Amino acid sequence: MSVKEETHRNELLNSAKLEFRNAGYTLSDNDISSSSFDFIVKKKKEIQTPLIPKKMIIRVLAELDLFKRHTSQELQLIAKLIQGKPLLIAKFATGKRIKPATLYRRHNVPAISLQTLKSFLQDELSKKSPQITKLTKRGGIFVNLSTSRFVERRKQLELDISLLAEKIGVSRQSLYKYERGKSSPKLDSYARILEIMGIDLEQPINIFEKPKKSTDDLDFTIKELCKPKSQRQKEITGYLQEKEIRILWLRQEPVDGIIVNEQREIIDKREINPGNSIVTGVSSTNEEKDHDRLLLLNKLARFLGKKAIWFEDEESDKESKFIKTTDFFTILTISDLEHMGNEELLKSLKLSGTSQQTKSKR
Repeated sequence: MSVKEETHRNELLNSAKLEFRNAGYTLSDNDISSSSFDFIVKKKKEIQTPLIPKKMIIRVLAELDLFKRHTSQELQLIAKLIQGKPLLIAKFATGKRIKPATLYRRHNVPAISLQTLKSFLQDELSKKSPQITKLTKRGGIFVNLSTSRFVERRKQLELDISLLAEKIGVSRQSLYKYERGKSSPKLDSYARILEIMGIDLEQPINIFEKPKKSTDDLDFTIKELCKPKSQRQKEITGYLQEKEIRILWLRQEPVDGIIVNEQREIIDKREINPGNSIVTGVSSTNEEKDHDRLLLLNKLARFLGKKAIWFEDEESDKESKFIKTTDFFTILTISDLEHMGNEELLKSLKLSGTSQQTKSKR
């Protein structure tokens, strides 16, 4: 990323955080630049509107096309495990400034501009449907039509399909698709529809709803994430599997892995119980960086109301004996993990009873 792009991104990041705070959200920052996300937002209890999810995991980019598939997969998985939704905020897409009130998508994750975010949050506070009515797809920008109002208005004006299609400059087949909600008009076609119909027919989009035809490769990702990526991760995976606990390993910081207390093999995303997930970190040879990551992991766990566990080296000068367990945090060495009994580990992770519940379902 160039210095200019980094400057754009930092300005956008700070502005996005400010918009969420002004709208009454609490934020958990993430100071690690190599992470798949920048911060997580959570609605305060007094904000009860159903239009926006209670939790969102946010990634900010100067250029939307820099968002990679593997980052998308991790973002979606973490969002599922925190019972939230992923959202991208960007300034440019393919070198052009992102349009207002327009939904973009990259690898199944919704993306909007800062201006759209501001309007989106203001609409929520006013308890109005967020006015995002346009979406980008291959071929350009399209307008999301209210099919019921479109059909009703055509009948009011006594326009048959052939005549209206000719006036708009599209085929009869395209018009049939508009009326059935199977297709949307491009901006220029909608401008002619508006001129002919005389009323606004735009329909707000639920930006967090995946398109019906979208491909979902998250199941494959989960199978890949079950595979350890280093010798230390392999050891940890082995000891946890002996105790019938699964772990998914992520590529990007600050979270190295997520423990999901599932005793059977995880086949796809539907089998993960978000309520039992535990964010996990593994120490490295960089003590200074580990200290920052450890603090951030602890802060993140508290913010999400989830448990965090940190695996230390045997050579670490930190005290071991799993006494460092707090309401949100546990530090273990691999030796601790090896010698702890199943119930002892479950108790340390505050997962007692989950094991039995899972067994009874099988």
